[in-house]
Amino acid sequence: MKKNKAFIIIALLLTTLAVYLVINKNNSTLSVEKTSFAVEDTASITKLFLADKRGYSVTLNRVGAGEWNVNGNFPARQDAINTLLTTIKKVEMKAPIGIGARENILKDLASRGIKVEIYTNDDEPDKVYYVGGPTPDNSGTYMALENDGDFSDPYITHIPGFFGYLTTRYIVLDYKWRSSAIFKSPFTEISSVKVEYFEKPEDSFEISRSENGQIVIKSLKFNAPLANFDSISVKEYLVNYSNIHFEAFEKLKDETRDSILASPKFFTIALTTITGKTTTVTAYAIKAKPGAVDLKGNPIDYDPDRMYAKINAEADLALIQYFSFDPLLKPLSWFETDPVQPKRVSPRGN
Repeated sequence: MKKNKAFIIIALLLTTLAVYLVINKNNSTLSVEKTSFAVEDTASITKLFLADKRGYSVTLNRVGAGEWNVNGNFPARQDAINTLLTTIKKVEMKAPIGIGARENILKDLASRGIKVEIYTNDDEPDKVYYVGGPTPDNSGTYMALENDGDFSDPYITHIPGFFGYLTTRYIVLDYKWRSSAIFKSPFTEISSVKVEYFEKPEDSFEISRSENGQIVIKSLKFNAPLANFDSISVKEYLVNYSNIHFEAFEKLKDETRDSILASPKFFTIALTTITGKTTTVTAYAIKAKPGAVDLKGNPIDYDPDRMYAKINAEADLALIQYFSFDPLLKPLSWFETDPVQPKRVSPRGN
């Protein structure tokens, strides 16, 4: 009889333990589902979509190993992509939100939150969550996972070991994702370069490769090849196209932009790669501020450091620097082996 009671007690204990473990497992699973913001395998991510309540949105697409584009059109900044992917991989729940603050946090997420959709294929997002603002001490970020098209449980999130908030890493303005690279073609990948100067057409030229791989340089004004040119100077010139960047995009009013585009052009450069891709840049001088002078105190009409540039069919104008572009702005005579006149560095006369 005593043995039977002992067996019964042991059986009850084991049953109780089993029930406890099952319940605890279910609760833990539910907790993970509600608080798992991270995607550990970021290499599997093919697309990211970010949008805010102001109507701004951006789609980032993986197009190759370490290569992403913006809205299917332009190369993305790899530094910003790396930062976002690192955030997606490492973000964790830091703490739940107290009942008293929960309602206000939910209202803020609904009105100002950034929606983040993470895809590993092009059909349905694998994970969707909303990113809010920082905690009062700026050490955490309010976030909430979407469940069945809605969210109900906001949390404070963070990246372990990082002090700060994460909102600024989720950029919704497409132009801020744009890579600043204009030309990044190695010498061996360049098929042709055409440089046209509108004030001094006699300086305009085109460098191209013939069918047998020989370099040809011709005058655009006379449509005639240059008989004698310094091939080393040409190669050194083309190497400059491997790393040319713009400074920033200018958000101008439509009337201001249209006025600039209607003003005289300074130059146009069109580079075509061996794959047939052409990048075109047209530059416009920037008017100097009233009273501006050069280093010698002489009045100047135009900004000596920067120009506006229209890049391909991009709607916004970019700021480019003479410092970056001067190596590209050589006159035709620069390549002559025995020029009649001393070489000029650029059509600007310097």
